[in-house]
Amino acid sequence: MGIFGSRRNPTEARQGIAYDQIRDKLDSAFTSVFSEEGKKTVLYYLTEKYSLTLERASRDPEKLEKSLTSLLGEVGWLAVKRRILQEIYGSDVHIEKMSVEASSLGDAFGFLRSIVSAMNRELLRF
Repeated sequence: MGIFGSRRNPTEARQGIAYDQIRDKLDSAFTSVFSEEGKKTVLYYLTEKYSLTLERASRDPEKLEKSLTSLLGEVGWLAVKRRILQEIYGSDVHIEKMSVEASSLGDAFGFLRSIVSAMNRELLRF
């Protein structure tokens, strides 16, 4: 660590911001589906049973999907996945059941990371 903070390169910093955004979207989706108390319960079981925190889930969408499918069942997972996709793509986007099943969280997370990266590049130009 230098005198003025860590020496993370700008790419790592942008990726960190993107993962923070994904984590926030997951948190919001979980709260929307389960309520605050229900979210705490689900997060407890994700951590205890699957060693999965929101931080790790923001970086490993496949583990998130497997863990929540195991915990909630296929139907429960699809309800949560729909809400996560709405958080990422915007709540005004209508997502059909078939598109939820076919959608990849990895692709959705990548979409959000690319938006954050593009926004950061624009900010750095000024």
